[in-house]
Amino acid sequence: MKVESIWRTDLQPDDLEFLDHPSPGIPPSTADVLIVGAGLVGLFIARELRRRFQGSITVIDSHGLAQGASGHNTGGLFAGQTRHDHPLVFRNWAIEARERYAALATGDGPLADTGIDFLRSGSLRIDGEWPGTLSEYADAETIRGNRGLALDQAALSECEPSLADNVTEGFFCPEDATFHPLRTALALARDLVEHNVHLSTHLAVTDFVVSANRLIEVACGNTRITAGQIVLASGWATGHLATLLGNPIPVIPAKGQAIATNTQSFLMKTCVLGETMVRQLPDRRVIAGGTQEFVGPDLDPTETGRKQVLGAARKILPRLASAEITRTWVGLRPYTPDEMPVIDRLPGVDNVLLAAGHFTKGVLLAPVTGDVVANWLVDGSPGRNLDHLSARRFSNIVGDNTVAE
Repeated sequence: MKVESIWRTDLQPDDLEFLDHPSPGIPPSTADVLIVGAGLVGLFIARELRRRFQGSITVIDSHGLAQGASGHNTGGLFAGQTRHDHPLVFRNWAIEARERYAALATGDGPLADTGIDFLRSGSLRIDGEWPGTLSEYADAETIRGNRGLALDQAALSECEPSLADNVTEGFFCPEDATFHPLRTALALARDLVEHNVHLSTHLAVTDFVVSANRLIEVACGNTRITAGQIVLASGWATGHLATLLGNPIPVIPAKGQAIATNTQSFLMKTCVLGETMVRQLPDRRVIAGGTQEFVGPDLDPTETGRKQVLGAARKILPRLASAEITRTWVGLRPYTPDEMPVIDRLPGVDNVLLAAGHFTKGVLLAPVTGDVVANWLVDGSPGRNLDHLSARRFSNIVGDNTVAE
C-alpha cells in the first residue's frame, strides 16, 4: 500500500485539497498547449510558458499535483554532486537550476511569498567516487564553477561532527541546498491558476489520435482534448505514453525507498551522501534514502528496504544506532539507461515534446527544463544544444523511417 511522504504531513487541509483538486470542473476541450504531467517538471514548464505566451495552457495528471517522484523524494538540491562522467553541459545545468531555485526563493514572486524552505545546507560526499585524487577533483570542480572543498579527516569532523570515524575524506559543496518539494508545487500551482492555466488532476490518458504525423486528440476516458502542442512530462509513465504513440522511449520506474526517524538529540550540520543520503529536518528528525530497485511501478514500502536504508544511514552516522523509523515512503524515479532525461521532439510525431527521464535529478532540473521547453514551444528552438538529451540517442527509437545511430 502506498504511504505518503513526510512532506504532506507539513501541509494544512486546504493545501492538501488544492493538491488534489486545483482547478474546478473538467478541462477545456481545446488548448494551445497541453502538458501531461503535473509534477515539478510539468509545473515549471507551465510557469515558464505562461511568462512568455498568452495562449491557452492546460496541465493534466492522472493523480494529484506532485504526487509522483516530485512529492516522494528527500528534498535535496545537490547540484554540486552530479556524476563526473556525465557531459559537462548537463552538469552545469544542475548548477544553474539550483541557483534558479535560490533566486525564486529569495526574490519577488510566488515562491518567495509563500516560502519553500530553501536552505543552503551544503552537501558532503563520502563515497570516494571521483576521478583521480580528491584534491585534483575539487580544484577542477571549482574551476568549472562548482565551488567545492576537499576535506581530510580532521576537516570532516568539523564539517559534520556526527560522521563515522572511519570516513577519511570527503567532497563538500557549501552552496548545495534543500527545499520543501510540495510547498514549491503549491506555490507554482496557485500562481498558475491565478494566471489562467487550467490544472486538471485524476485524469489519466487512455488513448491518442494521430493523423499525418500530428497528435490531434488526447483521450482521457470520456474526456477529449485537442491541442496544438503536447508536452509529455509524466515521469516514468512517459515511456508508456510514448509507446501508445508508436515510439517507445526507454523511461522506466526505479523504486526508491526513503525513511524518516523520530526526533534525534544531536544536530547535523550538513547533508551527507554515501551509500545513502542522510539529512536532518528543522525539527531534528532525520531522513535517509534511497534504494534503487527495478521492480516495476511498485509503491509498497518493504521491511528489506527499511533495513537497507537505516543500516546504511547508521554506518554514516553511528549516533542513529537507537533511532526509530516513523515513516517509510516510496518514489518512482524515471530512469533511462544513461540516467539523463529525454528533452526532445518525439520522433515521428511533429507536435509532441518529451521532457522526462530525469531519474534522481527531476526536482533539481525542473526550472531549467521548464525554460528550455518553453523556449522550444514559443521560439521553435530550445535555445541550447540538447544533443546529449536527444530521444534518438537510444538505439530503439525510430521516427520518419530512420533509426538512431
